[in-house]
Amino acid sequence: MIGSLWLPLFGFYVVRSSIARDISTGVGEVLSASPLRMPMYLLGKYLSNVAVLAAMAAALALIAPVMQLLRGESTSLDMTALWLPIVLFCLPVLTVAAAAAVVFETVPLLRGGAGNILWFFVYPSMFLAGIPLVYGSVTAGFQADLAAQHPGMDDEISIGLTAEPGALGQFTWSGMDIDTTLVAASAGLIAASTLVAILPSLWFGRFDPSRRQRTLSHPSAVPATEPPVAPAFSQGPRALSSAERGQSFPGLLLGEVRIHLGSVSRWWWLTLAIVTIAALAVPPDRVGTVLLFAWLLPVLVWSRLGTLTYEQGVAPLVQCGVSPRIRLVAEWGAGVLIAVIAGVGPLVKMLLAADATGVAAWVAGATVIPALALLIGSIGRSARVFQAVYLVIWYAVLNGVAAVDVMGALRTDESLAGPSPLLSFGVGAALIAATALVQEIRHARR
Repeated sequence: MIGSLWLPLFGFYVVRSSIARDISTGVGEVLSASPLRMPMYLLGKYLSNVAVLAAMAAALALIAPVMQLLRGESTSLDMTALWLPIVLFCLPVLTVAAAAAVVFETVPLLRGGAGNILWFFVYPSMFLAGIPLVYGSVTAGFQADLAAQHPGMDDEISIGLTAEPGALGQFTWSGMDIDTTLVAASAGLIAASTLVAILPSLWFGRFDPSRRQRTLSHPSAVPATEPPVAPAFSQGPRALSSAERGQSFPGLLLGEVRIHLGSVSRWWWLTLAIVTIAALAVPPDRVGTVLLFAWLLPVLVWSRLGTLTYEQGVAPLVQCGVSPRIRLVAEWGAGVLIAVIAGVGPLVKMLLAADATGVAAWVAGATVIPALALLIGSIGRSARVFQAVYLVIWYAVLNGVAAVDVMGALRTDESLAGPSPLLSFGVGAALIAATALVQEIRHARR
């Protein structure tokens, strides 16, 4: 059950770029000229996604007996009973993730970071909603065996991130009854996922120029030859002014901000305005929750720190113009300014309430989060990695995990529940230093 939650959730981000890779490399245009039809192409992408995710499930299956022995749960290994739940429960939901990866890549609105964020919230909701339908008999068996062996204990089941003080106890599970209904449900989910994977063939025709909508226009007449015109300016060439040494850091910083915010839509700004107004309207003890949602908005913008020049193919040009250290500070500073823009409402509310502790945590969060994004982007050169990492951290803070709350959203009375701002500043400095080291190593290898 745990594998059914986490493997599809994060495996989706691993397999979702196969069609985009064909588009960027030009393979898609070659395929459009071949006899391969679109349904078969999508089916092949879906099956390749399933194969990658199934390999992850196979690794989990190999680890399962090792964990059983290391934990001392039982020295008797029944591999059929141990692996059968993975086949019946984990593999079918992996096909859902494989099909979703194909569909998301064929829908323009879901092809980018918006699809990554949507999947992070939609899949867990689907999984939790499907537990009574798919895992109802299994969870009922858990609870019945626990009640029989340990009467009076709480039979609540937790599948996500759970922390319990002290050592965990054990009970013997009697197993599950495999009937035709369970097998049919698993097979039906696989069949439905397969149909969903080839469904985009109805609208996805990016590789086929004949399916693109074009506006046809009549060819215009060839313009008549006109006599040559005398130049408008008769002055001769002038000497060029001497080059000025030095670099305008404020201009570079503002340019980075304009570049990163240039891709956001009006809806983003409208949502930010609503969140800012909400931050000013809520009581001071609720401003941390609003800050949490305010700093969810720039996740797609932050995720491009350290990756944008490589995505646009201008990294060699940029590296020749500005000092790497200055460019690093400017890009990190742009991320900080974006955090200021997104979190200005909660900041003003804290200042009005004379909440010095909250302001210090706010400043620390505004420096640490862009530093983390810049480091991950410099290492992976992919926006998806930070999107996944930050969403996990954000969701953990939303659920009260104070250890990763670098923005001060969680409070215990008047004090911060998470790390101190001083520690967060130290972490941010370490992240910036690590980013500089990564860039220096890559520069030395060129």
